Amino acid sequence: MKKFRFAAFLMAVLLMMTVWTPAAFAEDTADSGTSDSAETTPSPEPVQPEEGFVCETLTDPSSKSIFMVSLDTGTVVFTMNPDERLPMASLTKIMTYIVVSENIDDLMNTRTVVPASVAEELEGTGSSLAEIQTGEEFSIYELLNLMMVPSGNDAALTLAKYIDGLGIAADDPAYDTDGDGRMSCVELMNRKAAELGCTNTHFVNPHGLYDENHYTTAREMATITEYALTLPYFTDITSQTSYTQAPTNMTEEARTVTTTNRMLVETAEEYYTYATGIKTGSLNESGYCIAASASYDGYSYLVVCLGSPYVDAEGNHIDYHGEMYDAATLFRWALTSIENKTIVTDGDLLGEVDLEYVWNKDRLQVVAQGNVTAMLPKDLDESSIKMTLDLPESVKAPVEKGDVIGTATYTYMGEVLAEVPLVAAESVERSEIVQTIQQGRDIITSPWFLITAGVILVLLAIYIVLAVWMNRKRRKMRRVKKYRDL
Repeated sequence: MKKFRFAAFLMAVLLMMTVWTPAAFAEDTADSGTSDSAETTPSPEPVQPEEGFVCETLTDPSSKSIFMVSLDTGTVVFTMNPDERLPMASLTKIMTYIVVSENIDDLMNTRTVVPASVAEELEGTGSSLAEIQTGEEFSIYELLNLMMVPSGNDAALTLAKYIDGLGIAADDPAYDTDGDGRMSCVELMNRKAAELGCTNTHFVNPHGLYDENHYTTAREMATITEYALTLPYFTDITSQTSYTQAPTNMTEEARTVTTTNRMLVETAEEYYTYATGIKTGSLNESGYCIAASASYDGYSYLVVCLGSPYVDAEGNHIDYHGEMYDAATLFRWALTSIENKTIVTDGDLLGEVDLEYVWNKDRLQVVAQGNVTAMLPKDLDESSIKMTLDLPESVKAPVEKGDVIGTATYTYMGEVLAEVPLVAAESVERSEIVQTIQQGRDIITSPWFLITAGVILVLLAIYIVLAVWMNRKRRKMRRVKKYRDL
């Protein structure tokens, strides 16, 4: 019986251990997991932009410098070291395109021949080429395609030499660096950069091969690219995944060249669905660079990325296009997280000012003139937009409806979003009686009137005192005379 009881006791103990131990083990594991997770490396923080908005998904960019702008509104959306001078490699060709486009009237029908000096100058440089030959004849339009799509340095140099041969007179000696009275292609490139307000950009060649005096910034490269987007054929050419060159005087068959912009190529890992262009660049010294554009659902953006690593510390080539991934990350974020918000609507009541010279009315309402929108995060707390009114203390009637009275300035995170004119909400006639009364009151209460009145009162007081004194003196003299007469 005792043995039976002891066996039952053991079985009960084992059963309890079976039930309790997994629970205890689970609790220990949970505690251990909590402890481990607390010690793990925290998630990387997003880059804090100098201008624009925080992109939560851009935590470890490959590029040294980034500038992103809305092509619809001109709003700066994101920046990172946007004003650092850096080499830009073949992004140079965007400015070459500008100079060629603006100095040749008929791009389609103007023709030129590839000079022997092109191959001679590029020999041994490791240039990207469109494989054009000395003596081969092309239209300027064909050469622009061969320069922008496969990034042909030979096409860029051929175009530059054609511009050099035009003998364009130097109308500004500051850009005639060789002093020959004529503007070369490179001199025209520098002059155009200055016209566009680019003070941190300088060109030494038309193709982008490295030179310490050949540089730009992400911000200024964006300015140059935005301008190029307005020129004939530019968007058509730079959005192509390939270009087929018709047979020339030296070839019997058409040949096709492909784009260097993998963001446009569906089979590439860097492909981005909504990418629309524009130009790439790469050199050991410059790293990978890109001026990229994208459009979706009525919104268009431009991103310039400079300086993504092209070689590692040992000098080995890197095939990872960090600049394209940076651009794609920014595009995804902007196209899903930013929208054009209405800040103020035409006619919105925004303030009041004191009104003068009006009977039975002492305040005038002012309203916004025009609709104002701005690019802002979709989840923005509207209370973070600050409004500052600039209004006079008062206005004098008569006032016409629509008269500009002041302005309202809207800011977000210290950046000015918009400045809105404030206009009178109604017309107000002047009351001549009230005007007379108020002008009289103004005169009476004016400092000059009070000073003048004060002076008069002081003089009057002095006069009274003197009069009293003189009167007393006369009386005294009479008494003295009367006494003598006695």
